[in-house]
Amino acid sequence: MNNRIFIPALLFFLFCFNTMVAQTSIEMNNQGLVKYKAKDYAGALADFNKSVALDASNSKALHNRGLAKYALKDYAGSIADQTQAIAVNPAYSNAYNDRGMVYYKQNNYTAALNDYNAAIKHDPAYFLAYKNRATVQVALKNYAAADNDYAKCIELKPDDADGYLGRGSMKSMQNNYTEAIKFYDKAIEYEPNNAVTVLNRGNAKYALKDTKGALADYQKVAQLQPNNVNVYFNLGSIYMTQNRSNEAIEAFKKYNSGLPNEWSGYKNTADVYYLQLKQYDQAEIYYNKAYQINKNQKDIIERLGYSLLNQKKVPQAIAMFNNQIALLPNDYWGYYNLGAAYSVGKQPAESIKNLDIALAKRMVDLPYWETDKNIDNVRFLADFRKMLEKYFNKDILLKYPNLRGVL
Repeated sequence: MNNRIFIPALLFFLFCFNTMVAQTSIEMNNQGLVKYKAKDYAGALADFNKSVALDASNSKALHNRGLAKYALKDYAGSIADQTQAIAVNPAYSNAYNDRGMVYYKQNNYTAALNDYNAAIKHDPAYFLAYKNRATVQVALKNYAAADNDYAKCIELKPDDADGYLGRGSMKSMQNNYTEAIKFYDKAIEYEPNNAVTVLNRGNAKYALKDTKGALADYQKVAQLQPNNVNVYFNLGSIYMTQNRSNEAIEAFKKYNSGLPNEWSGYKNTADVYYLQLKQYDQAEIYYNKAYQINKNQKDIIERLGYSLLNQKKVPQAIAMFNNQIALLPNDYWGYYNLGAAYSVGKQPAESIKNLDIALAKRMVDLPYWETDKNIDNVRFLADFRKMLEKYFNKDILLKYPNLRGVL
């Protein structure tokens, strides 16, 4: 009689114990999710570990543990957990998508694409999978396919800005800026303060030479993201084209402050001082900063040389033009510039020698020769005239009377 009572009681205890274990695994998973959403990834991982230990077939806990490991940059562990979750549930679209994100992070684009395909196969309305697949298609240079995925995003969520931003980016990459702007406009309609979209639209307008529209967009980006240094380069470039020199310099200096090891900002700052303000001492400072970072840019070397020459720093200018010749020995401009510097420095023999080399290399822009005041110290000399007569006949020289100092 006692045995008959004991056996059912034991079975009931085992059933309740199993139910308690399953509930505990779910509870630990849910507890981990709370910590994960609070960005306590280490705490979340500990809870997911307990959840999986209590129930190794809990695919959600496996998936979530993979997410926590991804956040902690344990990419191999994340892939292993998502793979195990898929083994438990082969139709688990979230696990395919999130494993694809890890593969993408590792630049394994083919594996990522396969996982996003699988996620969409098991959930044809999976918005995020289409968005992620579009991103990997861009990485694979499959721009048409990416555009199709962004179009699907718009179909699934017509009030979400991401699809429009994506399509606008694809049109921009294809240089179809007019269509790109239409998509950016739509994205901004839903997210008016998305700095990325506004910046992209500004770039598209700039490409279409709509500097007024581009400027408005860049100014808004600067308001939305004051620490976005790249937008200051764009602002400076537009201000420079509008001869708003002081505003251009201010913008370029903000760019330089944010990216102190990038030469182009220093060069553009110097260009404003050199070309617009004729402040050659300031131009020298910023060209020199650019030159210290990039010694292989002809414009930097040449304008640094002339910034020095315009301040009568002849030896330094000569040294810089020699650097230009060393960099580009077949370019006639280096020899011409060096000849001009020697002329300013009243070294006529060296001047004419280098100007002769420039002519031999076909520096035959005679209107430039005629108006360049830097060679005035040699143009009246007999040797200079003989040099010209080696390369040009009398009829040609008569067309440029000031070339030989004939006033």
